[in-house]
Amino acid sequence: MFFDINGRGTELYPTVYALWKVPELLPAFILRGGEVSCFIIGGADLMFPGINIPSEGLHSFLAGELWSVKVPGNPAPVAVGTTTMSSTEALKAGLRGKALRITHYYRDSLWESADGSYVPNAGFLKDAVFEDPFLSSTSQNSETCEGDASVAQENCLNNEEVGKGIDITDVRSDSDPVSVTHTDVEKENAEQIITDMGELKVIGNVSTDESNIDDQHSLSIEDVNALLDKCLLQSLHTTVKDKDLPMPGSTLW
Repeated sequence: MFFDINGRGTELYPTVYALWKVPELLPAFILRGGEVSCFIIGGADLMFPGINIPSEGLHSFLAGELWSVKVPGNPAPVAVGTTTMSSTEALKAGLRGKALRITHYYRDSLWESADGSYVPNAGFLKDAVFEDPFLSSTSQNSETCEGDASVAQENCLNNEEVGKGIDITDVRSDSDPVSVTHTDVEKENAEQIITDMGELKVIGNVSTDESNIDDQHSLSIEDVNALLDKCLLQSLHTTVKDKDLPMPGSTLW
């Protein structure tokens, strides 16, 4: 995973295999594109014109520091080396000249000498290294999902705005014949009730009239007894037969 550059054990450098396991082990220069990697794989040192300078400017570094080299869109380094000058000197030189002295790279003899040499992803080709297609497709799918989600959210908001401008009673009255019929029936019933109410006659002082009737038909005790006797004689003459006698008084009454 590491190699001794001078054989004295004083300077140990990580191999690309170690960097593929831990991509952030060393700071990295990012190439301008995958096509520049073919020069690195061919054994050339890294020049400043081949580096993609970030918008915030060149990162600070000193001469003799260990740095790795990466391709845009691929997290696995393709080479490792030491800086030839500091960042201050590089800026004074106008970012020209050699930036990194390459000591080990993908597809060199050290990479080939490893048992079961392999590549970290499909972006590593025989003559060049490009972005990892798996990461690229994942990023596109994520952007597509986010775009679909935003479109769906916008459609929902539009539907809500349209829904707020519609009166549900207007929709029912315009499109639902059952609702129209029900409204007409209710209107007719209301008119009929009003008509019936107009025809009603209020009878005032009912209790007084009833009391007058009671006064007109009031009977004395003697009159009641006489009527009971008359009813008894009437029932004996018309209802009670000889075969029914004798009978209990309760049955007779």
